[in-house]
Amino acid sequence: MTLTAQCPRCGFEFERKPGHFIGAVGMNTIVTFGLLLASVVGGVIVMWPTPEFVPLIAVTLPVAIFVPVLFHVTAKTLWVAIDLTMKPLGPDEAVGGSEERSTQQG
Repeated sequence: MTLTAQCPRCGFEFERKPGHFIGAVGMNTIVTFGLLLASVVGGVIVMWPTPEFVPLIAVTLPVAIFVPVLFHVTAKTLWVAIDLTMKPLGPDEAVGGSEERSTQQG
């Protein structure tokens, strides 16, 4: 899955400036570390009083590998929404729907 470069309806460029998606990387890191913490704590609680290393790693390693990859596009989309909430769309940032763009270009 990938995030398209611009909105198909209004033409809004999702990456408003270079480095725009640094917030998405931070959000992805926070979610991944949160799920890692939950899996470690949950594993220790389930195996209490003798937690074992190998089963704990067997649960946390897939979380550490797959969550950042699977959550990447969602984090970017959420970051665009958060950024639009903090900095609303300017009049020069949207050029109209795909029908409007094709008539403007041709």
